[in-house]
Amino acid sequence: MMSLGAPVIPTSHPGRWPTDLAPVAMGSRLPLPEPVTREPSTALEYDIARIDRSGRLCVRPVLDRLGWVPTVRLTAAVVGTSVVMHPAPDGVFALGSRRTLVLPVIIRRRCGLAAGDGVLLAADPARGVLVVHPLPSLERLVLSYHTSLLGDDDDAR
Repeated sequence: MMSLGAPVIPTSHPGRWPTDLAPVAMGSRLPLPEPVTREPSTALEYDIARIDRSGRLCVRPVLDRLGWVPTVRLTAAVVGTSVVMHPAPDGVFALGSRRTLVLPVIIRRRCGLAAGDGVLLAADPARGVLVVHPLPSLERLVLSYHTSLLGDDDDAR
C-alpha cells in the first residue's frame, strides 16, 4: 500500500503568514462589509426584445409595469425612427392574446425594422406610454453621449 505524504503548499513568505491570510484569533470577529447602496429605481422600465417574423415582441414585464391588459386598444405614431404607443379607446392596434406587442408591417417599414432586429422598449408608466427604439438609433445616441464624455471626435477613431 502506498502512503501519501503531506501536501506541499508554497508560500510567498516561508515561515510567516501573509497579512491578508493570517489566522483569526479565536473569539474575534471579522469585519462585515458595508452594504451596497442601491440607486433608486428609475421612473422608466426598460427591456430589449427581438422582433419575430410576424412583427411580434414579447414584452410582458414592460406591459405589467404599464398595467396594460390583453384587451387594451393602442394607437401608434412613428416619430423619427421610433414608435410611440399609448392606450386609446379608438386605437387600431391591440395586444396579442399572449400579451405580445405586434408592430404592424407598415410601422416596421417606416422605422426600417425587420425580423430579428433588436429594439429597446422604454415604458413610462406615469404617462402610460411605450416607446420602441431601434437599436441602431440607440447606438447613435450612446456614441454621441460617449463622445461628449470623452472629448473624442469621429476622426480620432
